[in-house]
Amino acid sequence: MGDQELINEGYVKGEKSFEFLAKKIDEDFNWGNVHIAMTALNWCWSFGVDKQGLENKGVPDVQTLKNTAYRFLKTAYEDECQVSSGGFTAGWDNGDLFLIFTLETASSEH
Repeated sequence: MGDQELINEGYVKGEKSFEFLAKKIDEDFNWGNVHIAMTALNWCWSFGVDKQGLENKGVPDVQTLKNTAYRFLKTAYEDECQVSSGGFTAGWDNGDLFLIFTLETASSEH
């Protein structure tokens, strides 16, 4: 494979770039379904406090979901770790970047 072909396939220094992987996840992830589930459950995130000192919270819109997931994915990619919050889990596993939205989990591990 030539240099231009590698660039076209998203490779940087022999590995797929973060931007390439994040774009693929963005295209494949069903953001609408996550937003529908969060709205149905009234799953609110805190967005800090307003000018009167009251908590500003609500169901995040799709763009906020994407922005948050992007930050988690970037951390997971750069630190080769897993990041979880607000229902999302972003991780890096053996060269694979992934994003999961979880409603329910269980484990027998302590």
